[in-house]
Amino acid sequence: MPTDLTGQIADARRMVPVRNNCRCKGGFQMHRIWLSAVLATSLFSVPVYSADALFFDLMQIEQVIGGVNGDTTAQAIQLRMRCRFQNLLNFARMRAFDATGSNPVLLIDFTTDVPNDGTGVRVLITSRNFDGLTSPVALPDYTMTNLIPPSYLAAGSITFEDDWGIIYWRLSWGGNDYTGPTTGDIANDADGDFGPPWPGPLPAGGVVALQFQGPANAQSTNNAADYALTRGAAVFINNAAQSFALTEPSVADISGPLGPGFPDGCVDAFDLGTLLGAWCSAASDPDPPGDVDPPCEGCTSPNFALADITGPGGVPDGCVDAFDLGALLAAWCSVAGGNPCGTCFP
Repeated sequence: MPTDLTGQIADARRMVPVRNNCRCKGGFQMHRIWLSAVLATSLFSVPVYSADALFFDLMQIEQVIGGVNGDTTAQAIQLRMRCRFQNLLNFARMRAFDATGSNPVLLIDFTTDVPNDGTGVRVLITSRNFDGLTSPVALPDYTMTNLIPPSYLAAGSITFEDDWGIIYWRLSWGGNDYTGPTTGDIANDADGDFGPPWPGPLPAGGVVALQFQGPANAQSTNNAADYALTRGAAVFINNAAQSFALTEPSVADISGPLGPGFPDGCVDAFDLGTLLGAWCSAASDPDPPGDVDPPCEGCTSPNFALADITGPGGVPDGCVDAFDLGALLAAWCSVAGGNPCGTCFP
């Protein structure tokens, strides 16, 4: 669309009356007619659009996770419709901003719609590395073009907006460390201010997500009051109402492609390598003969505590030995073994 028209259409959109609650009443939706804009170099005018042609603005950012078990390449965003007829997303996009509200990153520019609409209907956007970490394997409606940068996870902001930059929902996090704007359109927030931000970072170290706590038709009050961490592993839902649950890692899932301490949802060669590298049994303890201290006190591997996953009583015993190896092999579940790792630990 020509640049001169972009501003005119955005101005027209801002002049449209908006109710402070969802516009679905009695099975119909209030229509809003956009003002026509005249081409600067033509006698023709841009077609007049009804709101039915561009309905997507009554939308919540319902749930977000910035990483799974420390893997920040595994991200997901779940939107939720506040009303009917909000499935025409082809004029919408999502962006991420750093702690100062600067350096925007385009997460996705929606170029297609989703088929299902209705109050509470979801839209799921994921990164490619997220999908295999759920049970069953996630089937997103869209794949993220770019990730939320890891440096933005401590404090930052994401927006759901139209292609002309009008922000319909904003989620900011990081508390006082986020110093950027918290504002947006009044379609989903009565005063147009979604702040103050959620006080913590965007979760990325486990399997919990940041989730909107209000009902499906709710407006925003402020991010700090509206959001909370999920109780336990997050469940994500796509537009077809299919659910995909993140799974708690096995105690034997101690490593992954990112290295020791970054479980990947599988128990495989990464975990075995970490365990064997930290091997230190009573028989191999470097303590001198006759030492009556704990049998493995002399073990010094940097991953020793990580690899000590069990012992004779079913709890870590201070050694990395046959008990730990047996537990790891009993939990073995790899992609090579025929299982998507998201189904290993229901």
